Amino acid sequence: MPKAETPLDFHPDPALAEPLYQQLGNALRNAIRQGRLRVGERLPSERDYAAQLGLSRTTVTAAYQELKDQGLLRGYVGRGVIVMASDTDQAQAGAVPWPQLGARLTRHAPPAGPRRASGDIPLSDGWLSPELVPRAALAASAARAASAVANVGSAAPPQGLPALRAALATSLTEQGTRVAPDELLITGGAQQGLNVLARALLGPGDVALVESPCWHGAFRAFRAAGADVVGVPMDHEGMDPDALEDALVRVRPKLLYLIPTLQCPTGRVMGLERRRRVLQLCERFRTPIVESHVYGDLVFGASPPSLKKLDPAGLVIQQGSASKSISPALRLGWLAAPREALSLLVAAKASLDLSTPALTQAVLADFLASGGHQRHLARLRGELEGRRDLLVRALSRHCPSLRFALPAGGPYLWAAVPAGLSGQEVEAAAALEGVSVRGGEAFLPEQGASGHIRLCYASPDAGQLAEAADRLGRALRRLRSQPPASGDAGAALAWV
Repeated sequence: MPKAETPLDFHPDPALAEPLYQQLGNALRNAIRQGRLRVGERLPSERDYAAQLGLSRTTVTAAYQELKDQGLLRGYVGRGVIVMASDTDQAQAGAVPWPQLGARLTRHAPPAGPRRASGDIPLSDGWLSPELVPRAALAASAARAASAVANVGSAAPPQGLPALRAALATSLTEQGTRVAPDELLITGGAQQGLNVLARALLGPGDVALVESPCWHGAFRAFRAAGADVVGVPMDHEGMDPDALEDALVRVRPKLLYLIPTLQCPTGRVMGLERRRRVLQLCERFRTPIVESHVYGDLVFGASPPSLKKLDPAGLVIQQGSASKSISPALRLGWLAAPREALSLLVAAKASLDLSTPALTQAVLADFLASGGHQRHLARLRGELEGRRDLLVRALSRHCPSLRFALPAGGPYLWAAVPAGLSGQEVEAAAALEGVSVRGGEAFLPEQGASGHIRLCYASPDAGQLAEAADRLGRALRRLRSQPPASGDAGAALAWV
């Protein structure tokens, strides 16, 4: 029998007393232990390997089975035989190939930034600093909510606590968006709302349109449901309506997701006429709109009406959240939807969890009904505007090579990095200087490189913003290998 060369350089020898399947098994075992076959690597099929070696398929099958019994290999339908562990002592702990079992959600995770050290100044986070949380008012609401037996002794209905839906309906109606309590679904934060929407409305082969760049939690949720995600370009006012019309014609999407007010990550605000154009286009193509309004209360001046308020045809499902404007500890969100859609959303929510915690819902209901929310928003907008101005002045001094538009509200500033650099490069360099920023790559539904970074001025303490800009400036200078420059606040303000 001729000896065949293999990737393991194995030569079966019929003259040896050791059976051929054991010879092959020993060769494979040694290759695994020596690292020539790595954990997670796929071996040839039994038929292919037998042909390579000039052996019978039965011999290869027996060799594979011996190593499977030892926990070193495992076979999967459609995937072949996979190396599971580098030695038999590790085989039991590595019996399940978790990385290879990941579903769509984990395969489409956003780019992971460098791990943030405890001493880093957090410009990458999207949460409110504890300085901005209305702790005393929330504590009072929590005490009142906990004193009611119903709030601590029973689960809330799947659609949400009636008291919270009533308080939210009143609050939204006072802001100009008329919503009835039975048109609201309470969710465990805005992200669960996206997961509910994806589960209720999307499936394999469907298409969802999103802005590009876009909040990555949205396109991850849509892809996890099996849908394809198509990004629509933006300009300084948000989604380009001509590009939207082209996409509606080409891909016939199942839904459109967008953040028209203080878009994440760019902070842009869509004007009134463009909002009407978007609604007209989606009505013509019978395309539902998911309007994220999680930052809608944080505009510093006058704000255009929401898409939900302008919607004449029942196209819009509006998404809101308490986490971004009140406290990250309140993991509560809501969906305001046409009644015809709400039953689908409630059923999808019930498949994710049976009930959002009643006690936290009761706390938010009391906070809204007591007037604490409106008082907090007025203070929060002023605090955020002051922080924005602090950061802009500090960036103009320490980072004059960044280009950005002055945000009209919200917690974020979207900045273009110097030519020749990527957002991920700046993110990594900033981490070495002790400040975390978010590279724009995380927000691109089509992936690829980004020349932007997102900075959140709501997360650090106000006193840390100047130091954060100084550290970021050092990172940029190191990347560009040029001495520091000086500038004034106006030099940095350009639409990008």
